[in-house]
Amino acid sequence: MWDTFILNPIFNLLVSLYQLTGNLGLSIITFTLLAKSILIPATIPALKMNKKQREIQPQLEKLKKKYKYDKQKQAELQMELFKKHGINPGAGCVTTIITFVLLIAVYRTITTFTTSTDLSLLNDRIYFSSLKFEVEEMLKTGFLYLDLTKPDPYLIVTLLTVGLQFLASKMMLPYSKMSEKLAKKTPEQADDMIASMQKQNMYIMPIMFFVFGLTLPSGVMLYIMISTIFQIGQTYYFSGWGGLKPWIAKLKFVKTKEG
Repeated sequence: MWDTFILNPIFNLLVSLYQLTGNLGLSIITFTLLAKSILIPATIPALKMNKKQREIQPQLEKLKKKYKYDKQKQAELQMELFKKHGINPGAGCVTTIITFVLLIAVYRTITTFTTSTDLSLLNDRIYFSSLKFEVEEMLKTGFLYLDLTKPDPYLIVTLLTVGLQFLASKMMLPYSKMSEKLAKKTPEQADDMIASMQKQNMYIMPIMFFVFGLTLPSGVMLYIMISTIFQIGQTYYFSGWGGLKPWIAKLKFVKTKEG
C-alpha cells in the first residue's frame, strides 16, 4: 500500500521531472515546490490558528498577569478562551504528519533513484514506457558541488537548513514584550502551554535536522531546505513576521540610523 499509493507516484513524478530537466537537483527543487503548493490547503488551518492565537495575545497576557501564581486556573481559562475564538491547539498535527510522511517518502525515493545499480529495477517502478531509462544510461546525480546521493561534505546545505528552520519556527511563535516580562516574573517562566511547546520546537527541529544532515543524502537535505524556504514565505503571507517581528524592527532601526 505504501509503495502503491505514496512511494511510486512520488518516484514517477521525480523521474518525469528528471527526464524533463536532465538535472536531479532541479528536479528535487521543482518537486518540492509542487508538493508544497498542493499541500497549501492542508497547512492553512494551522496558519490561521497561529494568527488567531496572536490576535488574542493581549487577553492571554491579562490571564497570565491575573493568575500568574495559579497555573491550573490559568490553563483552564486559557483553554476556554481558545474554545471561544475557535482555536484548536491540535490544528497543526495533520500538517506535521503529512510533512513527515512526505519526508520519509522523498528519502526513500531519492535513495532508490540514486543508489540502484540496475536501471531495470527502476524501470519496473515507472508507469510510462517513454520515461524508462536506457540500460546503458548513467544517472546524473551531481548538483553544484554536491553528489545528491551522499551527505553534503561541507555541510553548507545542512547549516542553511538549520538556520532557515530556526527562523521558520521563530516566525510561528507569537511575540509580545509583555508576555516575555511576565514569563520572567513567574516562577516557571513558561506561562503559555502552547508557547512553551513552540519555544522548545524552535530549538529541537534545527538540532534534529543538523543530525539528519550528517548522514542523509544531500538530495534529501535539499528537499528540506526548499520546503523550509517555502514555509517561511507561506507563513509571512498568511500571518506576517510573527516572532521575528522584533528582529525585523531592529534591522529597520539600524538601517534608518545608518542612513
